[in-house]
Amino acid sequence: MKLKNLGWLAFAIGLVTVIPLTLTEKLPGDLMGCFALMFVLGIVFGEIGDRAKFIHDWMGGGPILCVFGPALLMYFGILPAGLKDIMKNFMDNINFFAFFISIMIAGAILSLSRKIIIKSTLKFLPAILGGLLMSCLLAFLVGAVTGYGGKNALFNLAIPIMGGGVGAGALPLSQIYSGHFGGESETILSVLMPAVVLGNVASIILGGILNRVGKKKPALTGNGQILKIADPELARELEEEDKEINGAPITYEGLGAGFYVAMIAYMAALIVNKFVYSGLHTYVYLIIILTLVKAFGLLPKHLEVGTIQWSRTWTKNLLYAALIPIGISNIDIGKTIEALTNPIYLVLVLVIVIGAAIGAGLVGHFMGLYEVEAAIAAGLCMSNMAQTGDLATLAAADRMELLPYSSYSSRIGGSVVLVLAGILLNFIH
Repeated sequence: MKLKNLGWLAFAIGLVTVIPLTLTEKLPGDLMGCFALMFVLGIVFGEIGDRAKFIHDWMGGGPILCVFGPALLMYFGILPAGLKDIMKNFMDNINFFAFFISIMIAGAILSLSRKIIIKSTLKFLPAILGGLLMSCLLAFLVGAVTGYGGKNALFNLAIPIMGGGVGAGALPLSQIYSGHFGGESETILSVLMPAVVLGNVASIILGGILNRVGKKKPALTGNGQILKIADPELARELEEEDKEINGAPITYEGLGAGFYVAMIAYMAALIVNKFVYSGLHTYVYLIIILTLVKAFGLLPKHLEVGTIQWSRTWTKNLLYAALIPIGISNIDIGKTIEALTNPIYLVLVLVIVIGAAIGAGLVGHFMGLYEVEAAIAAGLCMSNMAQTGDLATLAAADRMELLPYSSYSSRIGGSVVLVLAGILLNFIH
């Protein structure tokens, strides 16, 4: 029996070298140290999650355990507290996620058909709005009925959960609320964060459940393809394009070219963000640039193929490892447990996340999208913690092909939420 194609001996050597360095706080905080720990823990939790039947069938398997396993180890003090700073530096200052997500987005967008990009984008935005409106409406109604308060449920739960995570969601929201209600933004942020964390948890779990729903009801899912294809000629074109991509030989030169394309695309997005308009996140510009490049056929085919192959290389080998720093530095088990002591709070979080999925799925149905994919990409990827939550949710749902759409949800949808919050506050005294 092999372990992630390494073999048990190779893995054991990695385990007995990395873990002692980690527990004695001698693990270097550079790329080598972080990658080594991420791979080892990713293999451990990934294997357990994939082999444990209940976790695999209902909670998303390896990906969800790769997020919450390290968080539990941090909570119980099994992993040293200093590891959180190392991983946070790795994600924020070294900016590992910009590297990893830009590669994944580039491959995901360029692997789409030009016709699919145009049609699905026009149909996808209404699905985002459908999920947002349904979640807010249900939060207000259930909050009013349960005695929690409709306004409290809307502003303290629904809007933060749907707001695009922490940096682009809860943090600016706390400052907006502080300006309107008064008080310290840090205090307000501590009220919003449990909702964001629990919404992320619920989104990941529901992603795994929707994957199972898709297997039980095949008519509801495109198995990663979001747009329903009714045109036989278009379907044939997509099949031929898919064969062209998957049948191309993998070469060192092609992978290098793919790395270059993904890197330069991110730099181009950064230029727009820094020198043109900083109101949108760099990932949004990255998606727009790559979408235009694909839609107008500006990139030679061999470069498209190389970028797709480079993206799949990283996704296949590093996905579980990439989820480890999320659990170590982003998931606070203590706050999650504290919020769980209030059953009404938990019910409201579930109602909001389920409402987002249902609203997005329903609107997606009428817009010609597969219901499962619309519920995941336009609903759950609004209710999770932005790009880190997107990775975990899509991995749990086995729908990594939806990454470009999830980024639309997290960034464009998150911006819509901030605007909506500002408008709604004008009616609150």
